[in-house]
Amino acid sequence: MPSTDDALVLTGIGHEYRGGSGPVPALDGIDLSLAAGEHLVVVGPSGSGKSTLLRLIAGFLRPTRGEIAAGGVPVRGPGPDRGMVFQQPTLFPWLSVRANVEFGLRTAGVPRERRREVAGERLAQVGLADAGRMRTYELSGGMRQRVAIARALAPDPGVLLMDEPFGALDALTRERLQDEVRALWSATGKTIVSITHDVDEAVRLGSRLVVLSARPGRIVLDETSGLPRSPDPRAEPGFAPLRDRLASAVRAAAA
Repeated sequence: MPSTDDALVLTGIGHEYRGGSGPVPALDGIDLSLAAGEHLVVVGPSGSGKSTLLRLIAGFLRPTRGEIAAGGVPVRGPGPDRGMVFQQPTLFPWLSVRANVEFGLRTAGVPRERRREVAGERLAQVGLADAGRMRTYELSGGMRQRVAIARALAPDPGVLLMDEPFGALDALTRERLQDEVRALWSATGKTIVSITHDVDEAVRLGSRLVVLSARPGRIVLDETSGLPRSPDPRAEPGFAPLRDRLASAVRAAAA
């Protein structure tokens, strides 16, 4: 039985997709142990298997080889212990903001009053305390992504998974949401796994940084950030050297 001391453990993970001329390798030999409260950000060149890795952790895919455990329990499929935020918010436009956040709790049979209480707490955490009665089509892209984060947090998952959640946003909104996610992580101690193609974003958000090689994705760098939990780590002396090391590793991985 996997250890319960780690929030997430990946052992010998490999994954292949079926292609017309045979298996197409996506990931190979991935070994990771993630402690509770870490924010792991995974970067790598296009096609390195970043999204595949996240979908394996979420349980949307089963690995071809290896084992994944969340909180000591083997991952066999999706579950409330892992919340997922996608690049494009997958919200229900016919429901209110509050009902979207409550949706997973409702399907799980959580009583109405408790659902409303949790939804209110999560919306307040993402700065949308007064938006519960709005419809999602009335919201900006950044606000919709905040709702998606609140919905993913509603069941209080052990691990929050974020698949390039800011990639479709304009630069100003993206920077604002980066600040908010960093503040949320600092305030809650939630374990997070994010993927991004943006090196600056990775260093700004992550307490731990992993670089994947070109296909099949293998870990070529695994480094603890070491930056303090300040509101904006870009002002820290260690930010630029860490960003440069990460960028160099991504360039080498793509070569």
